[in-house]
Amino acid sequence: MSGPLAIAGVTAVLKDVLNNGLIDHDLAPVGSFSVTAVPPDRITTGTQEPNQLNLFLYQVTPNQGWRNVGLPSRDSSGERLSNPPLALDLHYLLTAYGAQDFNAEILLGYALQILHEHPVLSRRDIRTALSSPIGSGLPSEIFGNLSALDLAEQVEQIKITPHYLTTEELSKLWTAMQARYRQSMAYQVSVVLIQSTKPAKTALPVLSRGEDDRGVDAAANVVSLFPLLENIHIGPVQDGGIEPLPTSYPSAELGLQLILQGQNLTGDSVSVEFKHTRYSEPEHPLFLPPLSIPVLAADRTASRIKLTLPTDPAAQTAWRTGLYNVAVSVTQGTKVHHSNDKLLVLAPRINAISPANPIARVGVKATVTLTCSPQVLKEQTATLLLPDREVIANAHPANTDTLVFVISDAPVATDLPVRLCIDGVDSMPFTRTYDGDGKPLPPVFADNQQVTIV
Repeated sequence: MSGPLAIAGVTAVLKDVLNNGLIDHDLAPVGSFSVTAVPPDRITTGTQEPNQLNLFLYQVTPNQGWRNVGLPSRDSSGERLSNPPLALDLHYLLTAYGAQDFNAEILLGYALQILHEHPVLSRRDIRTALSSPIGSGLPSEIFGNLSALDLAEQVEQIKITPHYLTTEELSKLWTAMQARYRQSMAYQVSVVLIQSTKPAKTALPVLSRGEDDRGVDAAANVVSLFPLLENIHIGPVQDGGIEPLPTSYPSAELGLQLILQGQNLTGDSVSVEFKHTRYSEPEHPLFLPPLSIPVLAADRTASRIKLTLPTDPAAQTAWRTGLYNVAVSVTQGTKVHHSNDKLLVLAPRINAISPANPIARVGVKATVTLTCSPQVLKEQTATLLLPDREVIANAHPANTDTLVFVISDAPVATDLPVRLCIDGVDSMPFTRTYDGDGKPLPPVFADNQQVTIV
């Protein structure tokens, strides 16, 4: 999601797109020109009128598709439950000015063509325009060292749509602005998602989903000659065969075992590829190349593949918490075939909690230090989830596997389950046990994922 600079960021990116688009065309007959983003009443008109394109944000409206997401945000006592996004549509008026006959029409025509061929502000456009600490067109005396780059990370892309105003609407708009009318075109830019990062209460995870935690199994009856990935089962490392356990973990962790089920999953050589959904674009400043794990012949059949996610020191920095696209790559002779993608959530793992229980309060504060895997990037948000609150980690200016949390108004509690949340992905605070016949017992909260505060 984006921060409060998102509106200014969108205006800056649109201005950058228009300016670059005009520069790419040969407009020497028009002469010098500029692209601005000021109210129309502040632009000089008349005999001294410049060659100018002006982008003016004249209205902000709620986005109907996103306006109810994350609600309710408060419980009956007023405590924060979630941080719902503020979803906005931005309405711009694009106006052309010209010093000579036809100059305004020429500039407006090129601008309309540029936006017609550029209906989406891509993440690359946003990063290019806002690559400086302040961002192109954002005055330093107002924004200081703040950055609007989080606009490139919001979940939904920003779309540009022409909005054709009637003569009556145009008349009312220009009258309200108290400016001289010039050739104009209106656009709706949607959607901008502004979201707070304030701590919120989070419910404990569900430990069992239906009988034996089997959940719902649903799969299409598909027959294919190419590799087909149908399901990913997550569990503790097993020796021997590759039959999956009867229950699957909700998320993966480094060190856990994956059983990939599907069709045509064998060949001369087989590998499993993992592509992070957030950092997979090469132009992303935190670009993460796809990770590939080769599969031994003994660990694969035509319908199942077994592999264990690595835990070595290199894996701590090569992998990142978040959502991955997983695909199987099968080589037969000189041909390589790729399966469809399946999503896999890689959760952070809490390796140790210090100080060892119990944790003594100093005044009304308690300090908890966690070591985790994989490493947490300095750009990632880390929070500690308690049953009744969310605590943001102390600043970590470098990538690290050690996080410090200061709990204000720390409660006196025994065996308090804790979870580590990195960029919205929670660690798994439970453990599974099995009876003598290998049947899973109900999951319980793990002792090493709990703290006692005295």
